[in-house]
Amino acid sequence: MRSSMIVGLVASITAMLAVIIITMVVVMSPNTGGLKSYEDFVINGVKTDSIREFLRNLTVSPHQAGSARDLDIAKWIKDQWIEHGLSNVKLIPYEVFLSHPDADNPNMFHILDNEGNVTHSSNPHQPPVEDTPPVGQESILSFNAFSANGTVQVSRVVYANYGSLDDFDLLEEMGVDVGGAIVVIRYGKLFRGDKVRFAEERGAVGVILYTDPKDAAPLGPEATYPNTVYAPPGSTQLGSLALQGDLLTPGYPATESAHRIPEEQTDSPGIPVQPVGYEDAQQILSILEGDRAPDEWQGGLDMDYKLGGDLAGHEVRLEVHNVNSREQVYNVVGALIGQEEPDRYVLIGNHYDAWTYGGIDPSSATATLLELARLFGEMYRDGWRPRRTLVFCSWAAEEPGVIGSTEFAEQFSAILKDRAVVYLNVDMVMEGNYSFMASAVPTLYDVIVDTSKLVPNPDRDEVEAGRGTLYDTWVHRFPKNDSLVEGPTSQPLFHSLGTGSDFRAYVFNLGIPCLDLCFASAPDDPGLPLYHSAYETNDLALLMDRDLLYHQATARMWGLLALEFSTRPVLPFSLKQFSDFAKEEFKIFKNKFGAKLLLLGVSTANLDAAIKSLGKNIDDFLERLDAADWNNDLVLRTYNDAMMLMERAFLSPFGLPDRPLLNHVLLAPSTLNGYVWDVFPGLRDLLRTTNVSATDVKEHMAAVTHHFNMSASALSFRFW
Repeated sequence: MRSSMIVGLVASITAMLAVIIITMVVVMSPNTGGLKSYEDFVINGVKTDSIREFLRNLTVSPHQAGSARDLDIAKWIKDQWIEHGLSNVKLIPYEVFLSHPDADNPNMFHILDNEGNVTHSSNPHQPPVEDTPPVGQESILSFNAFSANGTVQVSRVVYANYGSLDDFDLLEEMGVDVGGAIVVIRYGKLFRGDKVRFAEERGAVGVILYTDPKDAAPLGPEATYPNTVYAPPGSTQLGSLALQGDLLTPGYPATESAHRIPEEQTDSPGIPVQPVGYEDAQQILSILEGDRAPDEWQGGLDMDYKLGGDLAGHEVRLEVHNVNSREQVYNVVGALIGQEEPDRYVLIGNHYDAWTYGGIDPSSATATLLELARLFGEMYRDGWRPRRTLVFCSWAAEEPGVIGSTEFAEQFSAILKDRAVVYLNVDMVMEGNYSFMASAVPTLYDVIVDTSKLVPNPDRDEVEAGRGTLYDTWVHRFPKNDSLVEGPTSQPLFHSLGTGSDFRAYVFNLGIPCLDLCFASAPDDPGLPLYHSAYETNDLALLMDRDLLYHQATARMWGLLALEFSTRPVLPFSLKQFSDFAKEEFKIFKNKFGAKLLLLGVSTANLDAAIKSLGKNIDDFLERLDAADWNNDLVLRTYNDAMMLMERAFLSPFGLPDRPLLNHVLLAPSTLNGYVWDVFPGLRDLLRTTNVSATDVKEHMAAVTHHFNMSASALSFRFW
């Protein structure tokens, strides 16, 4: 009896221990327990020490696209991804057109007195501000990629504020002619290439771009880097004047077999352009005469800003001697193969090249992407398998023209249009630390909002105020102002996508839903004052995010989104958001251009009906989706493909009017500012033209209507 009791007790204890062990395994193991366990693993598994080491390695020295150091980084990323367990890791080469400054003949401007003597020459370098400058800083020369080469010497200089279309229109209204002048324009508000295009269209012979202290050093020249994040007097923003892929192979990949157009036929400026710091800009602004510039044009220099015109006793000579050449660059790609749908691709990417050290742009995000590859590789080794293939992409040559990502999109366009589910981009972790912000197409709004509610807030002050997640601060500091609802809504604001990063070709040419994540600065604060300068170092990254908590939060957010799209049986697209977006934006469009459409005799009735038809078909589709058999892979594929096709249906084979390399008739980079999109871009472009033809507007209106009808049909599973 006693023996049997002991045996029974031992058996009971053994069973209890087994239950406890099994429970612990289920709870603690990342490869069991379903999606929730993987979410926890992503949130808890991101290591700031790991990101710190990746960031340090990436920012050791400057690495412009095409340089030897740039190639070393590509090879290092490849080795890291192989070590982390990614498969099919490859360097994919492209021979592309790049632009560099000439070290033996650097670009600069000179101010000459009435006897031809040079009284000031701009600094082609950015002066060191640290006792021990980082490696290679003395080799960084100021330039704008794809500026025209040449020397212009004039006695006419005009100040044009930020160089927007409205700024140039105001100059014209005030009687200031920029024809034959060198135009001085401050950075900010819009894409630098658009500033130059507007100046050239009005007859300017050259442009000098500079960063004004009002925008980049609001506390004065003493409170600047390395003590703060603000720009010292010599800080100069490098940057490209063209963002559309390889200029010699428009529309096609820059592979060995590609046809290349002559350099003189490329879509690039025809006048010389040079960036300078505000210390040099003050020298040229101080000799301008003419009327005082409007109050809103006044900058942060201790002087009255004048509009300029003819110079009294001075001339300005601008010299640009860039070297343009074909060079080899390499994308790095690797994958974690999906189990149920290996032929459906979730792309997650960032570029690795930088104008200088890339402390923030892009290395903050490159280091974060490397950490995600490490983390997902660990999950994969532990038994986790994505439903769809997760493709890691480290793009080459983004800075000189979103080149590597565009060439890849062009080379594999048929496959990507058919099989790519989403592209998740992070160009850089932060412009500031005021709030999380997302730019995205409307189909991604809901999944981004839902995911942001899972990520712990890196802002300790916000956590103490009771806002514990990214979402809490985002909706508090950037609430959406809905034109249909009085006052702010309970939804956060989303920014639009433009031409400024690697999502460009995927959304505007391939119709693939895209997003870009970033921590933003406050609305009235300068965003990343040291952007693209010689002082954008590893030290700057740590000055902005000492403990790398914002980097960690970005990795968590980015990783959870990758997890959602690679594992969810039904793709988490927001079709209703898309429908509401189209309706609201068409209302805005009609409010702005309705009078002109009426004058031209162009009716919007058919397009109105097509937009309503899409909304109805979305409602019907969602009802059928709720009732569908989600255990049937063929049924899932049918519904998921229909949602993918809904956006692809907006791609026109003929492109937009006068912009044939952009295919999306609903969304495209704005011709007024390439950093943001226009909705109904072709119609807006036509209606902004003074002498637009009614026939041209009717023709494109019909095309847009057709694409809305195709999009609606994509969700109906029938031809008629």
